[in-house]
Amino acid sequence: MEEEKKIKEKKIKEKKEKLTPTLTLFESSVSLWWKNLIKFILVGIWGFVYALIPLAIISLFVIIVAWQGDNASLPLEIVSLVVFLVGFLAIIYFMIRGYIGLFLLVKKNYEGKPLEIFKETGDSIVPYIGLTVLTSVFILLWALLLIIPGIIYSIFYSLAVYVFFFEDKRGMAAIRRSIELVKGYWWPVFGRYCFLMLVMWVFGLTISIPLSMFSEQGIYWHLWNGIIQLFNFLIGPIALLYSYQIYKDLVKIKK
Repeated sequence: MEEEKKIKEKKIKEKKEKLTPTLTLFESSVSLWWKNLIKFILVGIWGFVYALIPLAIISLFVIIVAWQGDNASLPLEIVSLVVFLVGFLAIIYFMIRGYIGLFLLVKKNYEGKPLEIFKETGDSIVPYIGLTVLTSVFILLWALLLIIPGIIYSIFYSLAVYVFFFEDKRGMAAIRRSIELVKGYWWPVFGRYCFLMLVMWVFGLTISIPLSMFSEQGIYWHLWNGIIQLFNFLIGPIALLYSYQIYKDLVKIKK
């Protein structure tokens, strides 16, 4: 009886409590992002810095092969191919670590030295990639049934990465916890993500308009495309903070 009473009280509590209104959620996310923008940049930039090492090695081999031209030997071409593949994976590795660093910065309440935070990402990258692959496979399998199940479960799994970083749960444990948090709030969570995607789409469309004014693949086209990539890097943490606040709301409600 006591257990049933607690379950009933919990359901009543969840029914009464609502998530932070969408506009308030977005405004607070932008405010947090702007307040800590320099810290996000300093942590995330280390991924780019370390990625320059394999990039430089790849560039060196490209120059050597180009210099050899038709005289390039088969062993050199094979070695260059291997270097390119390994270097490309290394670049992705460091870029992912830079992204993980943003989560750790939030977890540390925006405190700590950027390089030290980046170094800590080494312990998280393998389980993080494992979780990302696992959720992606599950969503793909649901999507193979029909597109609707894929959408439904992508929302149920959407908070798994936040559970991973802020509750230290891994793999299936993180996925099950995400489902538990979203359960009963699927539509509000879905609506908030739709709003975020709409805002990001409008922003992306707006800053891409100048590309139509330049000759495709021309120097100005490449310059503006580089500016777009820079903007994407700078505003990326907004989506992270937005989802994190949804996660915090649900954790508070589901206590």
